[in-house]
Amino acid sequence: MKPFFKSPEARRKGITDVALWVIDVTIGFVEDRSAHTVDEYLQIVKNLRNLWRVPKAHELWFRAEDAKHHRTRLQPGVYRPRATGQRKSADRLLQIEYVLYDDFVRCATQLADVGPGEDWEWDWYFLMQHHGVPTRLLDWSDGALIALHFGVRDKPFPPKSGSIIYVLNPYWLLKKLNQHPDRKDAIDRWKQHCQTDPNRLDPDEWDRLYLPADKKDRKSGLDTPEIPLLWDSPHLSRRVAAQRSRFMIFGKEHSWLTELTRTTDSQLESIRIPVGSINKIRQQLRDAGVTESVVYPDLDGLGRELNQLWQERR
Repeated sequence: MKPFFKSPEARRKGITDVALWVIDVTIGFVEDRSAHTVDEYLQIVKNLRNLWRVPKAHELWFRAEDAKHHRTRLQPGVYRPRATGQRKSADRLLQIEYVLYDDFVRCATQLADVGPGEDWEWDWYFLMQHHGVPTRLLDWSDGALIALHFGVRDKPFPPKSGSIIYVLNPYWLLKKLNQHPDRKDAIDRWKQHCQTDPNRLDPDEWDRLYLPADKKDRKSGLDTPEIPLLWDSPHLSRRVAAQRSRFMIFGKEHSWLTELTRTTDSQLESIRIPVGSINKIRQQLRDAGVTESVVYPDLDGLGRELNQLWQERR
């Protein structure tokens, strides 16, 4: 397995279009205007693609989050603070994640429908995230309507809060990551380790620094990098394939992505879905064939879809 993107990076973007923006002064995000219908939502996505001059052949990434979760925006499960707002140190959280990973690998073999392949360490890590265990993985989709479905699917009837759909140009982010000094440091540290390791590890597999690791290994030059890594994971299950999943593996800095949104050239924006528009959009997505049993192609997905209909009609 290799980190995301072998294709050429998009050229540097210029801003030529005029759009209406709302500044969220509490955290510094630049918010696009709200979308009250699926059509409005898709038009905003189109405007962002044009604004960033993203070629038609290049995908955008999308992620849905509940609008009320201000403190955990764009943070993976391992780094989300407790209800009190407190968060353990990154080193402590990384050690807890490693213990969870070790237990998952030990116990999941007998339960998995499909056994991991030659990249089994990565396969188990992504399966761990997929089945609800907290990790440093932040999942995205390259399907705009799939992300919108995730933004409305779990809302009660009537909804109590709106949603936010984040839109990212991953080619722009890839360029930022490749130019960051932490990336060069990670590659150099891995190559030095390979020269002394008796197992003769591949010097090009520096991305292995992002795997869960024991405290002892992290102190021996294999410490987790600070910045995230974009990853194009194989579709290990029907769910991952149906959801057009993409992944971002965080390093030690939990707020790195949030801070990046404050830069003047940011190509990570958000679309607000107001609480009053949730039910309308939910119906429009259903009419378009984007339903729970499509996004989750199994009996559990079908059951949840029918339960949603029951909750709406009862």
